[in-house]
Amino acid sequence: MQSFPTSIEPHGIFDGLKPGAILIGAVVDHVATVATSIVLFALLAGENAFSDDEEVSQAAFDALSADPQFLVWSMILGLSCTVLGAFVGARRAGKLHLRHGGWVAVASAVIGIFYLLLPAEAAVPAPPLWYDAVGWVLLLPSGLLGGALSGALHSRHAA
Repeated sequence: MQSFPTSIEPHGIFDGLKPGAILIGAVVDHVATVATSIVLFALLAGENAFSDDEEVSQAAFDALSADPQFLVWSMILGLSCTVLGAFVGARRAGKLHLRHGGWVAVASAVIGIFYLLLPAEAAVPAPPLWYDAVGWVLLLPSGLLGGALSGALHSRHAA
């Protein structure tokens, strides 16, 4: 009877994962995304960003939501926050870094879906389709990058 060598990775899709580390990574991603979004909005909208007059503030937000510069910077910062969250989650897990980074991205996507389900005001302009499509497509690679960076740092310290 022939015996097969043991696999390097766990057999099941969830084997070896630490749910707490994944959740922490997803929370870091979302908190960092909200914080950087506020800063970006303040920088690009100027003094109208947080005006006492709600209509002025809303007009500034509406104008930015159609501005390609804002959309590109928002995407870059959002995906960078996913890399950060995945790095933190994978680092916290201490093993299977790439896998944990990917699952942090998936958990962040699930949390992001809840944002989409929240009722929005009819007057708020929706982002263009390209923005949503590119963001969803690059979410998992960003998580994997964060996990890979965590694994590389872990390997460097282990050596």
